[in-house]
Amino acid sequence: MYYRYIVSAALLTLFTVPTLGQRAFISRALSEVQGIELSQSRTFTETSLYGYINGGAELYLEYGFDTLVVTELVSEGRDIRVEAYRMKDPEAAFGIFSVSRFRCNAGPRLTQHLCRSAYQVQFAKGPYYVSIVNDTGAEADQRKSGEIAAFIIDQIPDSPFDPCYFYTDGVDEETMRGAVLVRGPLGINNGIPTLTDKLGEASHYSALMIRRGQDTLASMRFNDDKSVNAFLRTKKLFPTGGESALSSDSTVSVIAPNHIIITF
Repeated sequence: MYYRYIVSAALLTLFTVPTLGQRAFISRALSEVQGIELSQSRTFTETSLYGYINGGAELYLEYGFDTLVVTELVSEGRDIRVEAYRMKDPEAAFGIFSVSRFRCNAGPRLTQHLCRSAYQVQFAKGPYYVSIVNDTGAEADQRKSGEIAAFIIDQIPDSPFDPCYFYTDGVDEETMRGAVLVRGPLGINNGIPTLTDKLGEASHYSALMIRRGQDTLASMRFNDDKSVNAFLRTKKLFPTGGESALSSDSTVSVIAPNHIIITF
């Protein structure tokens, strides 16, 4: 009970205090947890993110990165690392989650967008993408990671990413398990590399990719008219509405001036 109270206070602060105060508060709180030793806590911004993940930083920046707080713990001699990425918005958080999840196992559904494996629990809720990694894959460490994840999820007041912004008729839970959200070429290359040639030239957009039957749908919402028109000109497509052919194996549906859905 004491462990849960102290960790709860520490992780609650992660989401309720200014970034500059996160590291200091977490360090003070976790230093008092019985059976838990704080190894180190670090904060990274846009300019320092390269120092932590180097070659992977560009992907986070492409989606829209704000701050990363890394808290490393030792629990009964075993390491657990909590990486809490604050992104610019829920789309960015889900986007990073969608291209990072891999071979998810079953388990309690703590939040809408969550993936667990023996060594990792990761989820996206609101503007946060959180990864909790243990070094052993042991059941005890999996349970501990799940407890930490459950508390963090409870303390994030923001709603999970909603796919209805891209598909007004909604997307069912099973389809969302394979959905990928991209905002540029790095996201495409990490999430659906087979579409790099077809979508790699687009810019200033967010796209939610899903599978429906044998088709892949890319719902693309552009930031402005200039960006969508530039993309359509590049593809030699000048639609006036409705559906038009993009190539022999794809079509474009114009939903709104800045919103198109491409079916591959």
